[in-house]
Amino acid sequence: MPAPFRRRKGRFTVSLGTGERELLAELCRQSRELLEEEDPSSDPSIARLFPAAYKDDPLGSLEFETNMGDAPRAGKLAAIDTMERTVDSSELSEEELLIWMGAVNDFRLLLGTRIDIKEESTESDYPEGDPNHDSFQVYVYLTWLQDRMLRALGEPGVPGSVGGGR
Repeated sequence: MPAPFRRRKGRFTVSLGTGERELLAELCRQSRELLEEEDPSSDPSIARLFPAAYKDDPLGSLEFETNMGDAPRAGKLAAIDTMERTVDSSELSEEELLIWMGAVNDFRLLLGTRIDIKEESTESDYPEGDPNHDSFQVYVYLTWLQDRMLRALGEPGVPGSVGGGR
């Protein structure tokens, strides 16, 4: 199986199958739906995307959130826009690939929170027949995909780029 992402002339070729692209488009749709809810604060998976700025200082975190306003959510929605626009592309710019990495990480966080993934979770925790088995398989795929993007970014390329040559 060819690498899903390869650095080539300052850009990244994308070799994903139709099913993979459809899955990513569906995850974009579902994530957008969650982020656009009226009161997403009641959803623990959304809360996972926006952790407290100051873990031990609730008032400091509230002030930070008030000052930030809707910018963090708007940034995540913009990343989804980019991914939706480029999900069928055969190549991505470095900036687009970095945006994909962020979006895929958000999908992992949402999914992992929903099915209660722990650091020590394994496939045996989600066997066939478990209602979260398929979701766990998607989580594993997204983890693999994120790793492949990171590896592609580390490939030798043009001077001055991430992983770039001299």
